[in-house]
Amino acid sequence: SLLNQAERGGTLAPVDLLAVKSTLLRSRRVRQVLLANAPRFPALAEWGEPMQDLEHVAAEIGRAISDRAEVMDSASQRLGRLRAEVRVLQDRLLDRVQRIAQNPDNAAYLQEAIVTQRQGRYVVPVRSEFKGRIPGIVHDQSGSGATLFVEPLAIVELNNDWRQRQMEEQEEVNRILREL
Repeated sequence: SLLNQAERGGTLAPVDLLAVKSTLLRSRRVRQVLLANAPRFPALAEWGEPMQDLEHVAAEIGRAISDRAEVMDSASQRLGRLRAEVRVLQDRLLDRVQRIAQNPDNAAYLQEAIVTQRQGRYVVPVRSEFKGRIPGIVHDQSGSGATLFVEPLAIVELNNDWRQRQMEEQEEVNRILREL
């Protein structure tokens, strides 16, 4: 079924590619055993003759996909660079938003001095009665309505850069999976 999916232009998930790799390595071993025993079992050896050795395909999968079915940073130079940029941007973003959350001047406006995420964006929990005291974009509110999850304007551009790099990273992962 995976071969059919790939032949139709479908992209295989990393876990599926690991299954393909395993099958290729096992079939290579079966071919070797069949051919090595040709003098004793010529009829079986005939089955091994047409089997292709696709170790290079298994090696490509192993180069890009980890044993935990994750696309590795080393799968491409671009992916490694993008993931490094994502980490740097996230560290900068977290540092800046944590400074906002822990600023004593903001303590009265915040439900808690924590940082959380809503819709893939870092936000701080602002008490609804203090809406606007921390200028920003409201992404969500609590079930009770007592808390608004606000992305401070001071981090919007950094959040945008971080999200853009994440999308570029995902595009590169998808390209690698399609190629495999």
